[in-house]
Amino acid sequence: MSDANVEISAEEKARLEKLNAEFLKAKDNSEVLPKKPSNDEKLKLYSLYKQGTVGDNNTEKPSAFSFERKYMWDAWTKLKGMKPEEAKQQYIDFVKELEEKFKEEMK
Repeated sequence: MSDANVEISAEEKARLEKLNAEFLKAKDNSEVLPKKPSNDEKLKLYSLYKQGTVGDNNTEKPSAFSFERKYMWDAWTKLKGMKPEEAKQQYIDFVKELEEKFKEEMK
C-alpha cells in the first residue's frame, strides 16, 4: 500500500493543517524581517523550506563554478531523510528566532 492510500485521523489532519498554516505564515514573515538575514541564515531558511515543500533533494549537483547554487544545493542535501513536517516545524521555529534576534538588535 502506498503512503497516498493511508488514511489519517481527524486529529492528525487538523495537526497537519495547523502546521501548514503556520509554515505559510512563517514564509510570509521571513520575507519582511526587519533586517536582512546573513548568508548562513538564508541558506538555512532555503534548505528547510525546500525540504519542507519538496522533500529530499534529487536534483543534479550544480557546477562547482556556480558557487551560490552549489551552496544552496549542499545545504538542502544535508537535510536528506528529514521528514517534511519536521523541516516545516524547524523553519517556523527558525523564523521566530530570527524575528526575536532582529527585534533585540533594533532596540
